[in-house]
Amino acid sequence: MAELVKTSLSDGVLHLVIDRTDKKNSLTEAMYATLTDGLAKAEEIGCRAVLFRSEGEIFTAGNDMGDFAATARGEPNGPGAWPFLHALARSTRPLIAAAQGRAVGIGATMLLHCDYVLLAEGAELITGYVRVRASGYGQGRSSSV
Repeated sequence: MAELVKTSLSDGVLHLVIDRTDKKNSLTEAMYATLTDGLAKAEEIGCRAVLFRSEGEIFTAGNDMGDFAATARGEPNGPGAWPFLHALARSTRPLIAAAQGRAVGIGATMLLHCDYVLLAEGAELITGYVRVRASGYGQGRSSSV
């Protein structure tokens, strides 16, 4: 299986590149673990900055739906994105992101944790829970969610 998050160090900058274009760069448990390990490595080696980017036309479609389905079926699936989000919040290294296309859900959240974000022309940041709120959930209406 090809490496889905490529890690490299160049001129003191740790590059973390999401490369799962066949699945719109959706993030799996293993990918979160690699990203989390990358942030720990950045702290350990004292690099100058961390650069997040992705291959293809979309930054990330967010969480992998297969992982969500496995969790719903009660299959062990790991801690999800939480360790990665905590590592982002604790990072003492400057976090930089270069995003193209869509950054959905956790992808948009990830960008909010960065110190500097470069967005390609036409890039879109999409938070799915905004739509849930707009549809009435959480506004005193009954819901089956």
